[in-house]
Amino acid sequence: MTVPTSNADYSPLPMFDLAANDEVNYGAIGVVIGHEIIHGFDDQGSRFDELGRLKKWWTDEDRKAFETWATCVVNQFYSYEIEPGVKQNGRLVLGELIGDLGGVFIAYAAFMKALEDKPRPKDIDGLTSEQRLFMSYAQSRGDSTRMEAQQLIVKTDPHPVARWRALGTVRKYNHSVRRSDVTKPRGIESPVLSR
Repeated sequence: MTVPTSNADYSPLPMFDLAANDEVNYGAIGVVIGHEIIHGFDDQGSRFDELGRLKKWWTDEDRKAFETWATCVVNQFYSYEIEPGVKQNGRLVLGELIGDLGGVFIAYAAFMKALEDKPRPKDIDGLTSEQRLFMSYAQSRGDSTRMEAQQLIVKTDPHPVARWRALGTVRKYNHSVRRSDVTKPRGIESPVLSR
């Protein structure tokens, strides 16, 4: 495995490619980097301080606002079925969902920052650079998993099944966002993380 290949679990998809357009790399490895940073503020990481000690460091107000926001994310994923009657367990996958949402937010914001004072990238095959970033993310997270394996994943794995990991996360974003409106992609702001 090469250095630019992500392997939290075996993945044959490269997450970084020098020959790719920037938005493709931001949508793949940029999201992975952001995802891992955000774990320090998710449902588990937020309970530990900067030295890794179990410690209450958020205000009660911040914790309450975070729990309200997190409940919305959990409920969204409880609504996703992998087949009729078999749903994703939103509570089980919350930490990974927060990582994905935050990772996409960070990668998107970083890409927009990188574009400041530069000519807007040209559309390719009718897709904007923003759309290509989201597509890159979805492709980096998507896979082809047998239904039997997905049935096991929704019961035991803290990672969402690939389809909903890709589609459920990007559904939180405004796909028509323009370059002049990039400070807060709609629907994902955590009241704690947005401070």
